[in-house]
Amino acid sequence: MNTKGLKAGEFKPTCPKCGTRFVLTIPDSPDGTISARLMPEGAAKAAKPTDPSPKTVTPQKTAASAPPKPRVPDADPNTTGAFTEPGDYEASGAEADPNTTGAFTEIDRGTPESTNAYSPSAVQSPDATGDFTEMNDRNPDQTGAFSPSGVEDNDDVGGTSAYQQSQAPAVKKPAAKKSGDKKELDPDYPDKLGGYEVVKVLGKGGMGAVLLGRQVSLDRKVALKVMHPKIAKNPAFVARFTREAYAAAQLVHHNVVQIYDIGEDTGMHFFSMEFVAGKSLMDEVKEKGKIDPEVAVGYILQAARGLRYGHNQGMVHRDIKPDNLMLNTEGIVKVADLGLVKLPNSTENAEPVTDMDMGDDDEEDGGRLTRAGMVMGTPSYMPPEQAMSSRDVDQRADIYSLGCTLYVMVTGKPPFAGKTALEVITKHQTDPIVPPDVIVKRVPKALSTILVKMMAKKPEDRYQSMDEVIGALEGYLGVKQAGPFTPKEEHATQLERTTHLYNASSKRGLKKIAALAFAAVCVVGILGAGVSGAFAWAGGFLGLFLSAPVAYFIFSGTMSNSILFNKFRQSLTTMRISDWLTWVGGGLLFLAALWIFGIIWHFLGFAFLGAGLGYVLWFLTDRAQESAREVPLNDAKSLFKSMRLQGLDEENLRQFVCKYAGDDWEELYENLFGYEAKISAREYRKGAVAETSRKFAAWREPIIAGIDAKMQVRKEAQERKHLEKVQAKALEAKGISANDAKEQAAAMADALVDQAAEVKDAAATGKKVDLRKMVKTAKLKKPPEGYNIAGIKRKSQTTKHLLNDWGGRRLRFLVGALVFTVGLLWVNQNPHLTARASAAASAVADKSKAATGAQGGSTKDVAADASKAAMAVLNTPTNTVQVPLLPESVRKGMSHFGTPICGLLLILTAIAYYGWRPSTVAIPGVLIGSMGPMFGIPDAGPLKAWMISTLIGGTMILVGSWFLRK
Repeated sequence: MNTKGLKAGEFKPTCPKCGTRFVLTIPDSPDGTISARLMPEGAAKAAKPTDPSPKTVTPQKTAASAPPKPRVPDADPNTTGAFTEPGDYEASGAEADPNTTGAFTEIDRGTPESTNAYSPSAVQSPDATGDFTEMNDRNPDQTGAFSPSGVEDNDDVGGTSAYQQSQAPAVKKPAAKKSGDKKELDPDYPDKLGGYEVVKVLGKGGMGAVLLGRQVSLDRKVALKVMHPKIAKNPAFVARFTREAYAAAQLVHHNVVQIYDIGEDTGMHFFSMEFVAGKSLMDEVKEKGKIDPEVAVGYILQAARGLRYGHNQGMVHRDIKPDNLMLNTEGIVKVADLGLVKLPNSTENAEPVTDMDMGDDDEEDGGRLTRAGMVMGTPSYMPPEQAMSSRDVDQRADIYSLGCTLYVMVTGKPPFAGKTALEVITKHQTDPIVPPDVIVKRVPKALSTILVKMMAKKPEDRYQSMDEVIGALEGYLGVKQAGPFTPKEEHATQLERTTHLYNASSKRGLKKIAALAFAAVCVVGILGAGVSGAFAWAGGFLGLFLSAPVAYFIFSGTMSNSILFNKFRQSLTTMRISDWLTWVGGGLLFLAALWIFGIIWHFLGFAFLGAGLGYVLWFLTDRAQESAREVPLNDAKSLFKSMRLQGLDEENLRQFVCKYAGDDWEELYENLFGYEAKISAREYRKGAVAETSRKFAAWREPIIAGIDAKMQVRKEAQERKHLEKVQAKALEAKGISANDAKEQAAAMADALVDQAAEVKDAAATGKKVDLRKMVKTAKLKKPPEGYNIAGIKRKSQTTKHLLNDWGGRRLRFLVGALVFTVGLLWVNQNPHLTARASAAASAVADKSKAATGAQGGSTKDVAADASKAAMAVLNTPTNTVQVPLLPESVRKGMSHFGTPICGLLLILTAIAYYGWRPSTVAIPGVLIGSMGPMFGIPDAGPLKAWMISTLIGGTMILVGSWFLRK
């Protein structure tokens, strides 16, 4: 008998061979000795069950008609995970539950529950799903691995026992204290994992744990699935886990829980996924007992659409049940863990690994991660063929499990119950299904017929695809299947009214008036102060002009969670050290310029005032607008929730908003479904509606596209590095040399990342994607010399990356900073320039007053005098800048106002544009602009040589960089 993972306590099992009862004592200390002793004869007799019949229920059918028994040994319902030798494992004081699976552990000694499979147990978080969910020992829906043989008693992660759903810790650690209200600390997990803050633990299990986290870059909640440290010791499993999670992250569908990212931090391997604010369908069943048939079908129809999407990519879930179907607050059902399943491949003979398999062969781990004949799933929802082997099931297995899930929802109980898991599985294989309309009279006969067909014993007797299931359920609900979607009149009327109220609450007009008035005041202040010679006050108005919009942007973005603010925040929080040095260096140079011109304190003072004005603008516009829109927005959400329950497909629902929300549909659509969905919907509306519509805040789009491009480059680089790292460790564990392992791992990582990019492009254009191709490229076979795993000729990326990094933004920033600094030194070393400019401005101001007050005065003369005064300042003889190490000819050529101007422009291109191509034009441009006179550029009339060179150089920097940007 396997005794691994037992909690401390005293147990009274029966020998599986001779039937002798004995007492098994597990010490509290992990180093203690397990002891066993025979029970006294009287106690043993009293403890024996009165029913002499075996615990396995033999189907009442003839041998000829009965299908083969499932390849699962007899097991006590109190055990969890991999079944071991047949025996009567009984924890004293506990009542049997038919569906729990996993390693033999001590059952909860609380009040025994009834044998009803849906008696509530421990409350679970709705987002702790799949293999990582912490399950109560009596939970009927716990997923486990059923093996026909005993579990090897060893510590190898590849053994079946490593995939237990529930695992007792060797030493129970004291609960950690809470730190404020923000995080419920757990001693097993750090405060941060990668770019995520750990908030609390949602659930634990044999595979690891599910944590509630906060993605710092986007300030959003996520679910973090963390691999158990014991499993993480197996590099082959870590590599497979990482590849599967990465492939699953490419799946994007309304009815599928999205995987965001994979990573490793402090030795912990994890991936982040969408946090579903809501509950599972199992929670709905527990709360209501039974669900109205039409409502239940609406939920199941959404799940079927999500599964169809996975099936189209070659996926089979193999563990569909109410716990794995999440219902969010807007009535959207999402299938959890769809990506972490088997991807069958007709050319492969793959064995399953836990419930995650991408169709790879098992040469990477020597077969240690698999076990022939292993059965995965949950007994109450397991199709008959899956009880024989999980390896060979197809999408029809998910149809059966989905039928069981719908059966539970409309009847309040599972289709089959029993005292042991084997009994439940056997009934699924042999006993006829009781139609749900026989159990609950209000279940329509038509729905009962659909359910019976979904749960046919033989796969060939069921619906053959999820398309057929969706068609049957839509037919039951009366949803139109063919042709374009046409809404009901009351739905269209309600949407029009809601959209009108929403748009009528807009404060865009007020914001435009306030922005124009503010800009006018600032420009007049800057020009007026400059003409009058009060340069410090001109700098103050400049600070006001720059700070108020930034402050409004921060307040509005933080409070309203705007898309543009989130993109900027994501870009800032994921910047590399070199990027931070660029920004900090640029900021210091700007402050130095303010200091040299003597306007820094006025600038900072007015900037503080601008921050206050930004808050006032947000308070009077965005805050008031959000409050006024709350009612129409909630009305729209309620309308869409009811339409989803009536079976309307999410895509049709969104198209309905596009077509019937009027010309100003974009803002409401973006608020409801997101910015990316709105951009995609434009193409649909262009072809479906003849009228043109007004775009909402289209000025943001090039900025967002630029940030997205940068973020994609960073993300791909991180993913490539992580994939290569885990794969290299797996190869080294097989005995491959470090150099060869690194080379093969790099080829695999390149292939996966390239395939993922193709998947994204195909999805963006509406094409079907094929994740099986990604699986094929992840084979651990050494590619031919000079080719990657995908058979594509390899190109060295080292030169390209070095050229982009050091010949691109970094080079432009360093050169621009150097030129700008030289220009500032020149201004600082010629103080008479600012003094003469101030005197000239005062003279012009005095003449302006005199011309205005005197009869016959001419403002035209004043303007002419101002122009002459400005030219006089610009043509004032100056001293050559004194910079050590620079030749005299260079210092003389750079001694003019064009030097700091061109240097500043080059710094701006370093911040805005990526890659080496802009440098090919911008670097020559700054050299011409700052040293044009030295190169022989002549004067042209009133324009001096440095003015012409500055104009030419500035044009090259700005225009040329824009055309060559990336």
